[in-house]
Amino acid sequence: MRWELDHVFIATADQRLEAIASEFGLVFDDHRRHRGQGTANACARFENAFFELLFAAIPHELESDVVRPLGLQERIDWKQTGACPFGVCFRPVDDLPAGAILPFETWPYSPAYVPPGSSVPIVTPRRQLLEPLLFLMRQPRSGTGGPGVMHRGSRRTLTAVNIHSPHKVVSASVEWFIDHGLVSVVPATEYLLEMVWDHGKDDQLERLAQPFPLAVRW
Repeated sequence: MRWELDHVFIATADQRLEAIASEFGLVFDDHRRHRGQGTANACARFENAFFELLFAAIPHELESDVVRPLGLQERIDWKQTGACPFGVCFRPVDDLPAGAILPFETWPYSPAYVPPGSSVPIVTPRRQLLEPLLFLMRQPRSGTGGPGVMHRGSRRTLTAVNIHSPHKVVSASVEWFIDHGLVSVVPATEYLLEMVWDHGKDDQLERLAQPFPLAVRW
């Protein structure tokens, strides 16, 4: 059973961050609202995955009994709450067999935007706000996703995600993904998300303007 990156997000209350990231060279060509979750997003698509900015849209939905275990409001307000503002989604490389037993624990999340009877498997335990929010897609990638989008002058592939955090991971389920090299969590004094494009082959690194906790290596 193999897993790969599907997308990564930063939850933020700062609406300026899309403009800051766009100035760097990210192209946000997809904007949506998550029905029943109380959030809206801006997405930059890569060849194999995408990067998402996650904003608050409907406060009472964010505080609902369904959504609250994710801690999205606290993650959006991370500067005040200290919660981890990052999330990483993985998808299976191949079709999951029916009734497959996963080597890590998950819990079902069923917001209004998913089909009735369906759920999103969440890896990070409920209300574990100091850890990144890890979750899963149930299906492997289908097709090419259409023409690639140019970021910083080239089409990009997301090959690694490194999360710098002042908090140690204590959840066994999250640790499984770290141990298997699917994401890294680096001890640090402040939060920072580092996306690696194309295995960092050009040996370039740029930290985006504060207060945006994002660096890109390519």
